[in-house]
Amino acid sequence: MLLQFNKKILLLIIINLCFSSVYNEGDVVSLIHQNMSFPVCSGDYYTESLKLADFNGELNGGHNTIIFIDMSATW
Repeated sequence: MLLQFNKKILLLIIINLCFSSVYNEGDVVSLIHQNMSFPVCSGDYYTESLKLADFNGELNGGHNTIIFIDMSATW
């Protein structure tokens, strides 16, 4: 019974790793994804939510910005 459970967990992990990436290096982020809003949990930002479109010069009135995103979790 435990062996079958471990096989199922391993299979789920492998499937997750195979299909987890939406974008690869060099891909262009779609407009739908650029307009998704995310809450700002900490740090200095002028609003309480963040969109990638805020940094795209074609969408924000001509102000191009270079950004560095550091994503981390503490679990």
